[in-house]
Formats: sequence, structure tokens, C-alpha cells
Amino acid sequence: MKKYVYEDQNELNWLHYIRDIELSTILSFFPKQKIKILELGGGEGYLAKRINEIGHDITSIDLNPRFPQDFPVQKANAENLDFSEESFDVVFSSHVVAHIADPEKVFDELKRVLKKDGIIIHIVPSPWWSLITNFWHYCFIPKYLFRSIKKRISKVQSENRDTKHQVDEKKKTIKDLFANPIGVNPSFVHELIYFRKNSWKIFFDKHGFEIIAVKKCPQLSSGYGVFKNKLLNQRKFIAQKFFSSSYCFVLKKATAL
Repeated sequence: MKKYVYEDQNELNWLHYIRDIELSTILSFFPKQKIKILELGGGEGYLAKRINEIGHDITSIDLNPRFPQDFPVQKANAENLDFSEESFDVVFSSHVVAHIADPEKVFDELKRVLKKDGIIIHIVPSPWWSLITNFWHYCFIPKYLFRSIKKRISKVQSENRDTKHQVDEKKKTIKDLFANPIGVNPSFVHELIYFRKNSWKIFFDKHGFEIIAVKKCPQLSSGYGVFKNKLLNQRKFIAQKFFSSSYCFVLKKATAL
């Protein structure tokens, strides 16, 4: 069990702040009665805990759950869910879809476990999320290079290093440093196209979903959380009136013709 360590309490508080904003965005789409919810990519279980406190029956899964946990998060692969057909009223994820390597397999499973009249809610990044995140990423590259050099020096004495592993690790480091895709796209430049609202619409339609609603999440932020608690009202205004860091897509299974 690997413990996930945040840099400081401010980082954790900021993450919870963003998650609470996401929760306020999706709650209006939840039925009033108690429902069964499946969360993908639950992490440490913070959102699942909040949803459970509201009174819903939630199951949270993650490929690599974080510890310590706020709420039980099961280790599971969304490509092969251990749930019976039509088990859930709502399937929910936040910033997970962009990281799915085989969306066809995952979405087939989600449609299988979703009830006939159920909905799927995906919060996905916008191009602004990628643009702002990568702006700060390139600003911080010198710090990453310094850390990478120190790490490499500490390992240079090892005689058991596999050559192929070294090459693969080097390629990954270069990609992370300079292409820096947030998800599975080749680079962040591709994300400026694929993270557009219309691109997401095409993506979900392609995989057999009908769009019920699309809503902007009322926050302008990045993956780095720079200036975490600064100008929050101004950033919220910009997100609501102009451009947001993420979209909330509400979907249902497309009706077969």
C-alpha cells in the first residue's frame, strides 16, 4: 500500500476546493431520491465521501487508489467491471476520460452497468486547462531537469540497470518534459484541438452516447494550482462568462435505430 504524499496542506485544501466546485456542478443533475452511483478514478475518495454524506449509495473505483483514503476506493479496471448489468443510476468521473487508453472497452462496460434510464456524467478538461497547465509546466522545466539529474546521478552506480528500461525511461522523461500531454494524446498541442467542447461532443457521440446537457464548471485553474486561493471571484467570473478549465457532460445511452 503506497501512501500518496501531498506537498503541503494547502495543496490538499486546493484539491478539495476544486472537487467541491465540481460537485456543485453535477448535483443539479442527480435525481432527488437516493440513487446508486459508480465513480471512476476515485483517487483517495474525497468526492465519494461528499456524495455519500448527501445520502446516495456510491461505489468508487480506481486503477491505483490513493492512500490514506477519505472513503473506501476499490482497486479495479474500468475495462472489466465486476458489477452486474444495469447496476447503477449514475456513472460519474472527473478528469478521467482524457487518460483512458481504450475508450471503446471502457464505455462498453459503462453502458453495460448503467441502468436503461441512467445517466453518465463526465467532467473533462477544456483547451484552457491544457494551455494554462502547460504554461506553468514550461516555467518549471529547470526545476524538473535539476531533479532528474540528481535522480540519474544517484542511480548511475547501479550495475543491474536494464538497457531497454533506461531507453524507455529516457523517452518517457523527454515526452513528459517537452510534449507534456495531460492525457493519452501525443502532445499538449493535440489537446488544444481534442479538448474543445465540439471535439468532446463528437467523441461521446462516436462511442454511443446521446448528450443531455453540457455545462461549464465555474472555475479557471490548472493542474499546478499556482495562485491557488488568489482572485477566486474574478476567476469564477471569467469561467462563467468566457472560458472555463473544464466541461461537465451529461450523457445517456444512445437509442438504437
